[in-house]
Amino acid sequence: MTQSACVISQLSLDIHHHCLFKDLTFQLELKQASALIGRNGQGKSLLLALLAQQKLNFAYRGEIHWHSPYAYLPQLNRLTGQSIADALEITELADCFSRIEHGDASADDFAQVDGNWHLPQQWQLMLESAQLPTDLNFQLQHLSEGQKTKLALCRLFQLKDHYLLLDEPSNHLDHASRQWLIEQITQHPAGCLLVSHDRALLQHVQHIYALNQHGLQHYGGNYADYLQQHHNQAHALQRRVEQDKRDVKQMKQQQHETLMKAEKRKQAGNKIRSSGSQAKVLLDFKKEQAQQSAASLSKQFDKQLQQNTQSLQHNQQQLEIVKAQRFELQFTATAQHGEILRLNQVRLPLLKTEPIHFALAAGEKIQLSGANGVGKSTLLKLIQTKSKPAQGELYLGVASLYLDQNFSVLNQEQSAIENLLRLSPESTELEYRRLLGQLRLRGDKALLPLHCLSGGEQLKVALLAIRQLSAKIQLLLLDEPENHLDIESRSLLAEAIRAYPGSVILVSHDKSFVEECGIDQSYSICQGQVR
Repeated sequence: MTQSACVISQLSLDIHHHCLFKDLTFQLELKQASALIGRNGQGKSLLLALLAQQKLNFAYRGEIHWHSPYAYLPQLNRLTGQSIADALEITELADCFSRIEHGDASADDFAQVDGNWHLPQQWQLMLESAQLPTDLNFQLQHLSEGQKTKLALCRLFQLKDHYLLLDEPSNHLDHASRQWLIEQITQHPAGCLLVSHDRALLQHVQHIYALNQHGLQHYGGNYADYLQQHHNQAHALQRRVEQDKRDVKQMKQQQHETLMKAEKRKQAGNKIRSSGSQAKVLLDFKKEQAQQSAASLSKQFDKQLQQNTQSLQHNQQQLEIVKAQRFELQFTATAQHGEILRLNQVRLPLLKTEPIHFALAAGEKIQLSGANGVGKSTLLKLIQTKSKPAQGELYLGVASLYLDQNFSVLNQEQSAIENLLRLSPESTELEYRRLLGQLRLRGDKALLPLHCLSGGEQLKVALLAIRQLSAKIQLLLLDEPENHLDIESRSLLAEAIRAYPGSVILVSHDKSFVEECGIDQSYSICQGQVR
């Protein structure tokens, strides 16, 4: 019999007078991996933050009862401090061990490490398994985003008795790191709840919780099991909707026929009354009886029709028919021909890599691949700023635009509208509201500070900014742009990249996304060598 890690009852959350979700009641099982899925903006990250007892500026109702210790990985801003030891929250203990190793220890140092002599080896083994530097004084600023994500995860996976709440844990991770993540999740003894759009990762959970505008639905099994169950439910619901439509149509037809018969009887009665063949008292009695019978029948019809109509409306709402999103990249630049970018024997700063040597032609789209920390983001920044490399030559002959992993183009304190007007003031607020609406950022969401939005919603704002700025740009440098996006939105972005006439250098660890973008050329940086 499974034990509950957490029991949630009647949980509701309102944001600026808008109900994000209402009366959610469910429980999380110990020693099992569960996933929370749903479209961007449904409230998955906020629900996870509520479960982690984070302070929010929004009103919520309901009860959350934890029966085990827990730990939380937020979607953004995952690390604190300056060094690996700081990030792992072991600085004090690590300093004690260091002083003992160098012969400078005090009695307090020995008291601190008493019973913890196994920890240095445990830290080293965990960092090695994640392919991270094992020097605890290594500075965080020299780590890639993928390495930072793994480091944040290392801190949590050390907490063997803690139930883990993980928000998009596979973001920024390369293929090998995602396999490492899967192994750690499946081996973590206390269990976890993860928010993810990573289909490969979702195959390794035992429960799926799907959040939508109708509430939270639980499905036993992994993502493939969920898809099958969801398909069967949707198919059955579609049949009920079709039957409801037939019932409503039939009911209206019967009501029409009954009213027509009543009208014919009324006309026949009027004709008899005019002829004088029957007594007026008898005719009045029959007329009153007919009117009462018609009124009763009409009331019965109206009640049944109302019930059938309500059933139809309810089932149609349950089908969750959502208007399709729209997004495309603009391109009005003068067409270029031939080579637009060339790197000749380039070495990246602060990285001990072999020289990089490759070229890009106008209209060409390539994937830039490689392990976390090899220098992919550093290379994109170098191209964007046209900086002089540590060694070699870099030539860029067109205007470029860089979307980094942290949406640095955006101001977190400004709203989506304010950001877009600041970056591209030639368009109007009305036009930006229309474009945001096409990406399901409607109403008050367009006016909230960006830090109040989910990672996927923030990325959609960044993509709209890129759209507005991309018209005269001939080279887009996209650093894992699919991170944070739900599965439908990833496909939408992939279609836009595929249709974009300019050149693209795409960093992505998602093979399916790269293929959807129509990119079949890959330059892999391996120990600095592009091949």
